[in-house]
Amino acid sequence: MEKQPFETQAFKDVMVEAIVSLPQDMKAVLRIVEDPDLEDAQRTLAAGSLVHVLSASNAIPGMRGTLAYVDDAIVLRLVLERLVRDAPEAMAHHQEDSPELFEPLAAQMETIRGYLGDLLVVLERAVDTLPELTHEGHTPAGCARDPDDSTWLYDAVHGALVDELEFDADAVERALRQVDQIRRPLEMRLAR
Repeated sequence: MEKQPFETQAFKDVMVEAIVSLPQDMKAVLRIVEDPDLEDAQRTLAAGSLVHVLSASNAIPGMRGTLAYVDDAIVLRLVLERLVRDAPEAMAHHQEDSPELFEPLAAQMETIRGYLGDLLVVLERAVDTLPELTHEGHTPAGCARDPDDSTWLYDAVHGALVDELEFDADAVERALRQVDQIRRPLEMRLAR
């Protein structure tokens, strides 16, 4: 189904913001992984979102360059949405500590749902499998429970922030002119 130009532009705007803020968002998620007030399963899910980004797993196959980060930004937001829903009390202080991430979350997800519609199911399925990921011999569950794996995750995230994840808003905006390219691979995955 063809999306209306205003839906596409709103989605692009959300994705530019989400990709540019991905490094800061990952730091906020690291704090969630380390939060003892959350259940292990919730911390594992948060760690899984970081492992997803670090491992360059693509829930949207065939995407390269900046477009490859669209699924990372959406998966991370889906995880945050679940955590806020499932653990509102424990997540309250994270919302206070990172208002730039959490205040726009509901509106961002509304825009994402409006643009992707049923195609979002593919990314929700990817979120369901996050605890099963492995990267460089580390699992999300290990990162949430084991001090050595937790240190690895911290170092890996900070290494990626320095070496790989620096985004220029203008360059991201230019790359996202092709954002409609994500729809076909999602349609194919949904049809499976």
